[in-house]
Amino acid sequence: MKKEKLSIPDSTLLATHIAKNLQSWQTVERNNWVIKFSIYKKNILLLFTSTYTGQTIVRSFLNEDLAVEYINFVVSQDPQEEYIL
Repeated sequence: MKKEKLSIPDSTLLATHIAKNLQSWQTVERNNWVIKFSIYKKNILLLFTSTYTGQTIVRSFLNEDLAVEYINFVVSQDPQEEYIL
């Protein structure tokens, strides 16, 4: 199956759609982890970056409780270590 490239109008529509449905907040730093929190439609988007190693972890959740549990888990990890999460 051949992929079709998005034309300029299609990509503009997609960018507009994402911009209308995305909410983001300022980054916060906890225990040397920088955390970016966003919501796209019903998806909770989390981005963690270690201030020591630069390792970045990206996760998406549909359940707020699971997202909070994961935030607490990552923040409790040593930011000087490399993880496969």
